Amino acid sequence: MEYQPGVCNIGPAQQRRRLLLGVGSLLLAAVTVGAIFVMAWPRWTLILSLFPLYGAAMGYFQYRERFCVGFAGIGVFDVGEGTQQVRDEEALEADRRRAVRLNTKSLAVGAIGSLVIYGVSLVLL
Repeated sequence: MEYQPGVCNIGPAQQRRRLLLGVGSLLLAAVTVGAIFVMAWPRWTLILSLFPLYGAAMGYFQYRERFCVGFAGIGVFDVGEGTQQVRDEEALEADRRRAVRLNTKSLAVGAIGSLVIYGVSLVLL
């Protein structure tokens, strides 16, 4: 596997770390929703599930697309031979554009997920 600006900046080991982040965040979202119901907090607080759902989406998308948003932000990549600096300005710019797109997509998924949870709670409860 090799680094491709704006396409791939992490290898299999880093992908697994992102997948674990996504799974952990999804579990946290479930715990958050469960705690809100158990504590009988106001229904609008279900919107707080946005944050762990965003993390779950971010972890999944980074895993699937072999691209780390954080690495793009600091200008590095790690496709298996250790962390290396991105030296080319065009490559760095391509990575950062991709990071913005992934971040936006993850935020949208988190927001939609939290709104669905809220909507389901209105129908079922």
